[in-house]
Amino acid sequence: MTKRIIALMMIALLLLTGSPITASASEASPFPDVPTGAWYYPYVRDLYNKGILNGYGDGTFSGADNVTWGQSFKLILGSVGVTVKETVPGPDWASVYVAPAIDNRLVPSFDRSRLTQVPTRLEIAQMTARAMDLVSIAGQSPYADCNDGYVVKLHEKGIMVGIEGEDGILRFEPNKPITRSEMAAIIWRVINSDYQKSMIRFNNYWIDRLEGVAPSPYSASQFSLNTAQRITYSGGYYATGIDVSEFQQNIDWNAVAADGVDFALIRVGGRFMQSGGIFEDKYARKNIEGAKAAGLDVGVYFFSQALNAQEGLEEAEFVLNLIKDYDLTYPVVCDWEYLGGSTARTYLAEPADITAGIAAFCQRVQQAGHIPMIYFNQYCGYIKMDLSKLNQYQFWFAEYSSAPHSMYDFQMWQYSSKGKVAGIRSAVDMNICFVPYQNGVTQKPSSALSS
Repeated sequence: MTKRIIALMMIALLLLTGSPITASASEASPFPDVPTGAWYYPYVRDLYNKGILNGYGDGTFSGADNVTWGQSFKLILGSVGVTVKETVPGPDWASVYVAPAIDNRLVPSFDRSRLTQVPTRLEIAQMTARAMDLVSIAGQSPYADCNDGYVVKLHEKGIMVGIEGEDGILRFEPNKPITRSEMAAIIWRVINSDYQKSMIRFNNYWIDRLEGVAPSPYSASQFSLNTAQRITYSGGYYATGIDVSEFQQNIDWNAVAADGVDFALIRVGGRFMQSGGIFEDKYARKNIEGAKAAGLDVGVYFFSQALNAQEGLEEAEFVLNLIKDYDLTYPVVCDWEYLGGSTARTYLAEPADITAGIAAFCQRVQQAGHIPMIYFNQYCGYIKMDLSKLNQYQFWFAEYSSAPHSMYDFQMWQYSSKGKVAGIRSAVDMNICFVPYQNGVTQKPSSALSS
């Protein structure tokens, strides 16, 4: 669905003493209870003239009333250009806005019986930020009473102002409602803001380039395809590797080693997407032992679905217990992936919670003396994880392409899922590692560009 991008400025009533727009006092107010001298009159007048805002059946605006869920859906959807025809008369008029609100990510789900109830300031902010296609990856909150990523993101963009108390502390007051007069100011600023300036469009989201995360140093000209249909790198050291799981079944590791593979990352287990239970990969131990015996450098990865730090720690303990008798030379990887759609337990997971789980995994792995690494593709790295809180660890970037296009630096690149390697009957994931973690074979750029 095509939407016009919007922005939000939420300002406390006591701060709304001035207006960025003007309206002539000689113009008649569209509502008898909205005096032309009221702070919110210019907003109400402009939105009314544009057909975005209207009043009650008795002709009044009732600006002091709290905004209901139904009214919020209508106003925010209208601000992003979503036209909904009201076909249900009477008290259920707002029911037609529920499906569009869900479709446009304002809310993940909604009970129609709540349409006449009142959302909080936090809920209004979250709905508006989602309608703006923002993600909840943000810096430190300026508010003493709210650390929500969506609210902080709006503040970072300079389009939200909190309420500064007499004690000089800035507060958001997330649990308070929003009045109709305040909502008029919010919606006007939503429509007239240019918040996306300097932001990057990725899929259906607007994102910021994260501070403190090193940019990618790679260029497309550094990568070539050799006669073995494997990508080579001309910018310095690299080693060729694969990653495998039980799906490859029995592997002839001596044949793999003889086919120019330097390292292998072995899946040791994962967490089920629906039930959340942890499982061991059926071939994990056999693959570790076979790859090591063939002289390959070996690391491991775990398919994570952690929803918090406790689950991330649980996954790390599982991995460490399984590999305790093996001498690994490559990283121990947290492979958090967003799969399974609406049936997956991670479907509504927020980046802050996902990041906490990954961080707990990596911290525990590091404490145990291993090299922690995080696997991600562009979507997960930009939308579902806050890499600025994980940049002390190694990155494994996944993109099936002739060259990587990550905004950020990484130490390993998974470039294909359709590799052909001797000793493996099925297709296999192919990787390049740019860091000599242990005994990886050094490739010289001058001899690596055979074609």
